[in-house]
Parts: sequence; C-alpha cells; structure tokens
Amino acid sequence: MSEIVSALQNGSQIKVVYSYTQNISANTSTITASLYVHRDSYGPSYADSCTAYININGARAMTYTAGFTIGSSWIQIGSTVTATVVHNADGTKIVNIAGFFSSSVTSKLENLSVSQNITLTTIPRASQITASSGSFNIGSSITIYTNRRSISFTHALNLYFGGYATTITYDITDSYVWNTSGWASAMYQQIPNTNTGTGTLRLITYDAGGSVVGYTELGITAHVVNSNPSFTNFSYADVDSNTVALTGDSSQIVQTKSNLRVTVTGAAAQNYATVSSYRIQYGSKTVTSSSNVISFGTVPASDSLIVTVVDSRGNTAQQSAAISTIPYSPPVISSVSLSRVNNIEAGTVLECAGTYAAYMVMKSQYSLKYRYKTTSSSTWSNYVTVTPTVSGGDFSFNASIGNFNINSSFNFEIVASDYYTSTTQPALLPTAKPVFSIRDGQIGINKIPENGALDVSGDVYISGSKAYNDGYHPSADTVGGLHILRGAASGTTATQTAYGSIYYSADINISFGTTLPVVPYVLTSFNTNGFGYCVIKSTSTTGFTVKITNEVTSSGVNWGIHWLAIYGS
Repeated sequence: MSEIVSALQNGSQIKVVYSYTQNISANTSTITASLYVHRDSYGPSYADSCTAYININGARAMTYTAGFTIGSSWIQIGSTVTATVVHNADGTKIVNIAGFFSSSVTSKLENLSVSQNITLTTIPRASQITASSGSFNIGSSITIYTNRRSISFTHALNLYFGGYATTITYDITDSYVWNTSGWASAMYQQIPNTNTGTGTLRLITYDAGGSVVGYTELGITAHVVNSNPSFTNFSYADVDSNTVALTGDSSQIVQTKSNLRVTVTGAAAQNYATVSSYRIQYGSKTVTSSSNVISFGTVPASDSLIVTVVDSRGNTAQQSAAISTIPYSPPVISSVSLSRVNNIEAGTVLECAGTYAAYMVMKSQYSLKYRYKTTSSSTWSNYVTVTPTVSGGDFSFNASIGNFNINSSFNFEIVASDYYTSTTQPALLPTAKPVFSIRDGQIGINKIPENGALDVSGDVYISGSKAYNDGYHPSADTVGGLHILRGAASGTTATQTAYGSIYYSADINISFGTTLPVVPYVLTSFNTNGFGYCVIKSTSTTGFTVKITNEVTSSGVNWGIHWLAIYGS
C-alpha cells in the first residue's frame, strides 16, 4: 500500500492510502483508495457531520458527510473505494489522487487537503503484426504492418522457418516491404521435400528508450516456385542381342521383341531438392526407377516415349520423342489342304497360304516345312523344307510333295517359321477311295484296281443276289451255289538241281487269309521269268502248298500265282 500525506495544519493531518492493480490486455489500472484524518493530543473532536471526499484522476470517487470522532490516531473517514483508469496507447499513465476533509467543530479540522500525481506502472503495449498476405511465393514481396500503439515505438522483425532463424530488419515504424528473394535460399534449404513450408514472423516492439515492450507473431506459408528439375536429354536403345543381331542397329525397335532401355543424362534438381525418380511412359505402360538407366522392356506399336524426371518435392521435368517401331506379328497359316492326284492316286499335292511379318520377308528370315506320319504311327518323318511364293508378307505354296500309299491315311504338320517363332497347322491326307477307276485292262469300284479285270471294294450283287462276303468268307463270290474265293501271290525263290536240267524250288505256302469251312478245290495260273510250271502239292482249309519247277538255275527266280478256291457252304 502507498499513501499521500499532507503537512500538519494546526496540528492535524490528512492522507489517502492507495494501491492499484493492472489489466494488461485492457490497458487499464484499477485504483483502491481510503481517506484518513488525525489531530494532536488536545482531546478528541467529534460532530454530527463533516465534508470529506476522494478524487481519483479528476473524478469524485468517494463523498462522506456523516458524523465522526477524531483523536490522535489515524481514523478512516468514509469507505474504501475503487476507480478504473485507462492508460495511454503506449501503456503509460499519470493519475492524480486527492483527499479532502473539513468540519466546523474546530479550526484545527477545517479544510484539510492532500493531492499528488501518481505515475502508474507502464502496461506493455506491443504492436500487432499483420501482413498484406500470410501466404506467398518464395522470392516475392509482402508488406508487414506494425499497427503500433505509440508513435514512439520502433520494431524489429524476425523470421523463424524450419530450423532457420534470423532478424530480417530493425527500426520499423509503421510498415516494411519484405522482399523474400534475399531469404529464398535459406528457406528452400529448409523444405527440400515439399513445395510448401510454414514459419513465423515475430514483431518485437521497443519503446522510446529502447526497452522491449513485447512482441506479437504471425504465421506464414511459403510456396516453392520456379524449382522444377531439369535434364539435358535422353537416349534409347534395344539391348536384346538377339534382336539387334537381326536388325543390325540397336536404335531400331521391333514391336514386342526389342528390349528397350532408356538413359537419362544431365538430370538436376533445383533449390536444395534432389532427383528422386525417373518415369518412362510408352503407350499405356509406365516404368519408374530410381536409376537414370531404365530397363523398359518390350513395346507395342509406334508411339511417343515420354521421359519424366521427378524431384524430392514431386516437381517434374518432361521430354518426349516419337519412336517408329518395326511392325511384327508371328507367322499365320490361314489355309491348308492336301489332295491326291485325281483323288485316287498316290501322288499328293500340298496347298497352303498365310502371312509373315513384312520385315521378316525383307530380312529373308522365313521358312516353310512339313512332316508326316501314318495315322496309326507315333513316329514322324524328318521335316521337309519347301519354298513358298512370297509377295509382301503373304505367302502361298501349291505343288506336289511326292507319293503316299493310297491305302493309308497320313497326319501332316505344316510349319511356318520366322526369326522368332513358328506356327504349326495340322492336316490330314486320307486314303484313296475312288468310286470308279480304270486302268489298262482293269476296272476298280471304290478302289484302285489291283486284281483281275474287275476289282471291287464292298458288297457285290449279281442278278439281285448279294455275292457272298462276310467275316467268315472274306472276298468270296457266290456263283451257282458255290463260293469262289480269289487271290494272288508273288515272290522270288531259289531253285536247286534235280534230274539233270530240271530245277525245282522249295515248297511255297500260300494262305487264303481265313479258315474255310471245308477244303476247297484250288485252280492256279502261273508265271515266271523262265520256262517252268507250278504243281499244287497239298490243300487245306487255310491255304495250299506249291512247288515251282524251272529251267533257270539263278537264285532269283521271280514268280506270280493267281488262284481260285471253290467250295460249298
């Protein structure tokens, strides 16, 4: 507590006891005051009324007009009062406190007064920082406003950004234009991995004496600009040695076959960023790598190759180039047919057509071949290469490929190949089954004639009756109630001397091909390469045995026998 005490007036004194508290945010002080009076030791004084008051800052704070008793000790007159005063804008305040007491009871208590100007403690009044914009591009300018409380105030401006702190300037009065380009490098260094950074501007307020009044702060957002990475160039090459061996040039790219590799040169990030990745796009395919040498793989049809360098902030630089690829598609066999001459002969014609990639034709990297086997076999022949007729990428082949047993059917595989791959097409060559065929002196029905003047495959009807032919009597005809089984046999045999100039062979066994129900009567006709004859030695239900007699002593006697076996049911 403080007090204001008057000098003695006729042995009496008056004083005001006061204290105060401050509201910093409101820039006010609240004063509490009490009035006291005392007189000398000549005895107490009292009366029914008096006039007493307290003035604070020129305004009446307390008035008292009631009775009193005063002695030599200090006696409070009236009540304790409070009054709130507003400080100046700079936080200073001088306030006058005055006290008064007067009573007619004695001259010793008339017109006692005291007054004094009190300097209150200055309330800190830091200026309030604002800016033309709290969000800006690094390198641009913004205006800082102090909104100062007193014209005597000056200011310093500090920057706090990431781990970087510095004083931008001193002695700011009302405003300051901050050109951020002078601090750009330091700010970029704090945000190498993002395009936006946040920080704080602090405005420190000084009074006229240079003492710190206080400070206020403003949050800021700084944006990275003009910081995209760059790179000098890029190149590409086919690193598939097999394909390069075909093209002879690693810059030529074959669709779906070349292995494309891209090399980026001279890549650099800006303003403390780092190059983080390389992105290669071709058509719908994208490959990303941390290396500047990127294996992209195969590519489809001609398109643009787009190369993008990405920095640690996500900023990019891009270049592109059109790549004309060499079209490629595997060989296609569009049609295949196999046919026998006249549909009945052993001579066979292969006809097929298809396409090769034009580049394969230009490089003479194509072939056509076939292999075959009988349908009952599991073993294939060796491949036979043929030469197709080629126009552009289209090919065709139509030529005889040799003789194939008319009684057998054959599986074929036709293969069209190029530098990379082969396409296989299966085909079937059926047996020869002519409906009607004629050879010199022979007629064939449903087959090529081989035996006799008329050679029939299938049932034969004579005068409306079916010639006998079943599993028990194969190839037998019925004539006049008798069954006639026909056949032929031929071969080569050695002879040995018997009876001077007569030579004979070992026994020759000829089979009927089945077991007949009875021993038949057998007739034969015989031919050989010399003068001789054939003798039937024995007959059974399964065949017969002959011996050939001949004048030729050569070990290579050729012979042929046609026979008829006649039997009843």
